[in-house]
Amino acid sequence: MDRGAALADLDSARAEWEAAFAQVPDAALAYLKPGDDYALGGLQVHVNWVLVHYGRVLDALRADPHQALQPLDKLGESEDANRRAKAGLTAAERKPSLEEMSGLHRFVKEAAAGLSAADWSHKTPVVYGEGHDPYPTSPDDVVGWLRDHYREHVQQCPELIASWRGMT
Repeated sequence: MDRGAALADLDSARAEWEAAFAQVPDAALAYLKPGDDYALGGLQVHVNWVLVHYGRVLDALRADPHQALQPLDKLGESEDANRRAKAGLTAAERKPSLEEMSGLHRFVKEAAAGLSAADWSHKTPVVYGEGHDPYPTSPDDVVGWLRDHYREHVQQCPELIASWRGMT
C-alpha cells in the first residue's frame, strides 16, 4: 500500500479502536475474562505498548533504513507492560491512557512520514527479541501490523463487554 493510503488507514483503524473502547463501561475496565492475558481496560495498555515497541522500530528505520536492527526494548519492559495490561485500568486512568495513545500514534505517523518513498517498502533485518532470528521488515509492514492490531481489538472489545455483562 502506498504511504499516504497506509497512514490514512492507520488513522481510520485508530478511530475504530477509540470508538470500540469508548463503549467499555468504567466498571468493566478491570474485568479479566478467565484464561485471557489482558483485562478489558488492559487492551488499551497493550495497544499503547505495541505503539511504543513499533514506534521504536520505525524511528530506527527512519534513522538508517539499511542498518540491521537489534532488539530495541529494554529487558523486562514487555513483561511489565503485560502485567499492567492484565490488571486493566481504573476509570481515572482511562483518559490519560487514551492521551498517551494519541501521542504514540502521532510519533508513529511522523516516523513513517519521515522516510523516503524508496525506503517505505525497503526490508531491513530486524531482531525483535534476544535469541530470535532477524525478520525482514519494511515501514509498510510495521504500519500494516499496527492497523491490523487496532482492528483485532476492535473486534475483541464487544465480545469482552458481553462476557463481563454475563458475569455481573
